[in-house]
Amino acid sequence: MCNMSWKEKFLNISRNIFPCLALSKTSGKLDNQVKSNLPLQMAAYFNVIFLPVWIIVLTQFLIENYSKFSQLVQVLIVTIISTTFLIEVVRMYMMYEGNLNDKIPELAGFWMLSVFLQVPLQGVLLFNPYFKLRVLEIVCQSVIFVLLIIQIIFGYVGIKYTASQQAKYYSGKREELTKSKSDLNQRQKLF
Repeated sequence: MCNMSWKEKFLNISRNIFPCLALSKTSGKLDNQVKSNLPLQMAAYFNVIFLPVWIIVLTQFLIENYSKFSQLVQVLIVTIISTTFLIEVVRMYMMYEGNLNDKIPELAGFWMLSVFLQVPLQGVLLFNPYFKLRVLEIVCQSVIFVLLIIQIIFGYVGIKYTASQQAKYYSGKREELTKSKSDLNQRQKLF
């Protein structure tokens, strides 16, 4: 029988089920693993699945109620909804790229778009009484808002973890590089 620890068995099973979670990049003596944040990835997955429903519900709401709004509210709601749709697509791309490939700039861009643009826009859509959302729109907007908050929390955790992992990896690379330079200098002194 194989003498594998429970951790190795679990890692083997999870690599088979979720191949993107632990892609190994080996270089010389150091081993750096790309590790995505699973709760963030799950929240993004649910967001991508729910996104078409949300877009259809908000578009239908806009089509049905556009003529009932004052001119100012018409301009505001069209601007907010179209900006929110566009930012959501960019945000999801940056989250997937940053989380699955351990890219800090993309994760940070995703997080900043979420905090500084999506939260205010989604909050205006959800909490503004002048838009007169019905129950279906309120439920859909609430689901998207909750997913956004979850993604912000786990995005921050993911950025911190990825940054610490990459700092360890590159500090080890720097130590390896200085060691090889010192070995080279010693060899040159011998000749």
